[in-house]
Amino acid sequence: MAASRDGRWNRMIGLTSPILWYTARASGIVTLLLFTLVMAMGIMTATRVGGAPLPRFAVAELHRRLSLIAVIFLALHIAASVIDTYVHISVVAIFVPFASAYKPLWVALGTVSLDLILAITLTSLFRQRINHEAWRAIHWLSYLAWPIALIHSIFIGTDVRFGWMDLFVAGCVAIVVASAIWRIWANPHPDGALTAVPDRTTPKTARSAKRAPRVPQQRAAQTSTPIASSSRPKRPPQ
Repeated sequence: MAASRDGRWNRMIGLTSPILWYTARASGIVTLLLFTLVMAMGIMTATRVGGAPLPRFAVAELHRRLSLIAVIFLALHIAASVIDTYVHISVVAIFVPFASAYKPLWVALGTVSLDLILAITLTSLFRQRINHEAWRAIHWLSYLAWPIALIHSIFIGTDVRFGWMDLFVAGCVAIVVASAIWRIWANPHPDGALTAVPDRTTPKTARSAKRAPRVPQQRAAQTSTPIASSSRPKRPPQ
């Protein structure tokens, strides 16, 4: 009976392994795409489109929703990778780098990226309870987590032998690079240079304000002469 149970279990694993394998691959690709969009939105937060700034509440809400969906697909990718028996990736290897016997370097890159994303997600959930400077410093780790995840997806998967995967990776890189170029183009001056413009115009405004009262006085002086000459009494005829 034990042998029959093992046989049924092996047959079940044989049927579900392709599903888990494709689920892990597909969810990993979708996760990379979503994190690429989140990365691009984070870079383009302060840009201007059509001469008007983007509504901050709309950008923040879309950024938050995409991040949440990306985390869900990331959890699906991790669960499918651990449950699948085609390659052995333990739960410890998910959180501890270089703990996997299967492609230890490339799995470790995924582990490091996951740890960074977890730190960013947890600090964002408790943002109101931590220092803003600390939250901002941790949030900057996303600029490190994304390229690490990109390298992980290139060397860990089997889809790199297909041409469409090369186009997909190139598209993700192009999106991030284009958003960075757009950010620089839309805001070419640093904050200090932008704030220096009103400071230079302040003395001119003050000088013009001081000169303003002189204009009526000059006009009054010019108009007083004809008024005075016209008001002179005429000499009576003799």
